[in-house]
Amino acid sequence: MKLVVTGATGYIGQKLVAALSKDNQVFALVREKSDRSQIKEYVKEFILYHDQNIYKDMERIQPDLVVHLAGVFYSVHSPENIKELLEGNIVFGTVVLNAAVSCGCRNIINTASYWQNYGGEEYNPVNLYAATKQSMEDILRFYIHARNCRAITLQIFDTYGKDDHRNKLFNRLRDMKDGESIDMSGGGQKLYFCHIDDVVNGYIKAIQILDRMSYGQYKKYALRGEYPIELKKLVEAYLKAANKKIQVNWGRVAYREREIMDPSGIGEVLPEWKISKLNVFFKERWE
Repeated sequence: MKLVVTGATGYIGQKLVAALSKDNQVFALVREKSDRSQIKEYVKEFILYHDQNIYKDMERIQPDLVVHLAGVFYSVHSPENIKELLEGNIVFGTVVLNAAVSCGCRNIINTASYWQNYGGEEYNPVNLYAATKQSMEDILRFYIHARNCRAITLQIFDTYGKDDHRNKLFNRLRDMKDGESIDMSGGGQKLYFCHIDDVVNGYIKAIQILDRMSYGQYKKYALRGEYPIELKKLVEAYLKAANKKIQVNWGRVAYREREIMDPSGIGEVLPEWKISKLNVFFKERWE
């Protein structure tokens, strides 16, 4: 099968491309300045994103499926990044989708965020980023109904795993030395953490489920466990397992505006899939 993957140079994208390349031809749609060094051995061809060329490339490749992972994230928007959010999360995704459908590809795996569900509501965006992700879903629905596509959107929560160099809390804790301190919020917010291997398996399972769906159908599923865990308990368990002597100053930082304190029950969990590596979180130092 020929797959076009966006966001292939990101942390999840790198791991997913490596897994998909075992049984498929993977074409990575990237921006010209993207660092492709980590995935070049897994990719049959890199497609450079230009509005004028993408249609010709899609027509030439004739992909069977598009996996849309790419996204621009800012927790707080500003006049300086609004255009980047809109172009990265709405314009880019729409161009990719339209180019794929124009050449006959009607199978789509999309990616969403649980930040689209503030207060546990069906739709209430935490921030402008979450609103742009919802906008992409709404655009996707047009192609499902008007162009007879079939699609699954996977809702991602917090992820972790080996070789993760993102600016995430547990990566910062990993890199801190004994005796150092860190100021944090009260730690009362609950989180769903999902190991990268489970996330990758979720995308692979979604592709299998998509293949059994009828054209014109749309499903949205979450990649999460059954119960979220309080952040303070997670940090304490990690520091104990890693035997790190870090001073955590709880309550020194205010909670984020519109923080999701309890994501319990957000999203229907992907069928035929479950978290298998939560225990790794407490054992693995990610060194």
